[in-house]
Amino acid sequence: MNRSLLVALVLAALPVAAQETAESPDTGRSERAVTFGGLVQTQFNTTNRDGEEPTELRLRRVRLSANARVSPMLSGRIQAELANAATGGSAELNEAYALLELSPAVGVLVGKGGRPFGAVDATTAARLTPIERGARFRGGDAVELYGVLEALAYAGRSVGVQVLGDVEGLPVGLAYAAGYFTGSTGEEGTDADIRQLAARIQVSPVPGLGVGLAVTNRAFGQDEPPDLGPDGATGARPTGETRRGSAVALDLTVGDYGRPGLHGLLELATGTLDPFTDDTFWGVQGWLAYRVGGLGGRTGGVLVAVEPMVRLGAADAQGPLDRADGVLLTPGLNLYGTGKARLALNADVFWPSADDAETLVAFRSQVQIEF
Repeated sequence: MNRSLLVALVLAALPVAAQETAESPDTGRSERAVTFGGLVQTQFNTTNRDGEEPTELRLRRVRLSANARVSPMLSGRIQAELANAATGGSAELNEAYALLELSPAVGVLVGKGGRPFGAVDATTAARLTPIERGARFRGGDAVELYGVLEALAYAGRSVGVQVLGDVEGLPVGLAYAAGYFTGSTGEEGTDADIRQLAARIQVSPVPGLGVGLAVTNRAFGQDEPPDLGPDGATGARPTGETRRGSAVALDLTVGDYGRPGLHGLLELATGTLDPFTDDTFWGVQGWLAYRVGGLGGRTGGVLVAVEPMVRLGAADAQGPLDRADGVLLTPGLNLYGTGKARLALNADVFWPSADDAETLVAFRSQVQIEF
């Protein structure tokens, strides 16, 4: 792990015990505050692909976060991802930014954070209703909406500057974010100057209902062929040439995570897959869940809520991805315990669009602990 990152996290943790979830950047509006949190997800999964181990037990995410408020207007956040380090890899710096809040309606965020594109990407890892944001199958090529968005750097984290805020006093709730980004292509991809513009606006006409619209435009260069699909890239690059590609997303959110009752999400997106070959994509993903709470008194406080859920996603992509795209179905069940503990059970089934491609099946269970 990077020594300076470790020192920063340890120093931030010293003044206060763990007080809030690692996934929340909010440190309140006090004059000065430092909070420290974490997220651990241990996942067991299977695969039906030949040549792969039939079962796997892995640390999916191991995150430490430090949130600091220097003044009522200035705060910051550092988050490290340590899951790869547990298997001999290197630690990653997931997020590192400063936020200047001029007012509730106007803030400036500088550093590495999430791009404002789509409700699926805006959902933090600890709050995902399904175990994964998209199709993740060992030993198989499976591409649905989120996989395309992340690999093309339309979604995911990046270094940049954003203007964002919540506008008060309007007949409908209004939140927005817009920024310029230059960073990695995909959340774990290589560095590339993509010169990206991205913006998202969301309105809430009634409590518990959100409607969002997002647009993005970025540069694709000769030295940055997307590493997608079984053929490895979407097309050859003319020497020295740069072209720009765009995408647009519409999303709908219903209900509130963590509260009893119905909650769900629906996202549709379309855009440029490769501006050098004029390949395009479109996709849709949605999930729906119903949470039954108030179980603590009947179970001695061990099980506090149960939540059946279902997720359906699909993508249609041109070029080499045409053989890897398809339809994803995920039924599942979430069991919530005391102390922010969760056990999630999912069955992922992926039907590729190619007639001769194998249907992929994976069963997953994941234990999640926040502190």
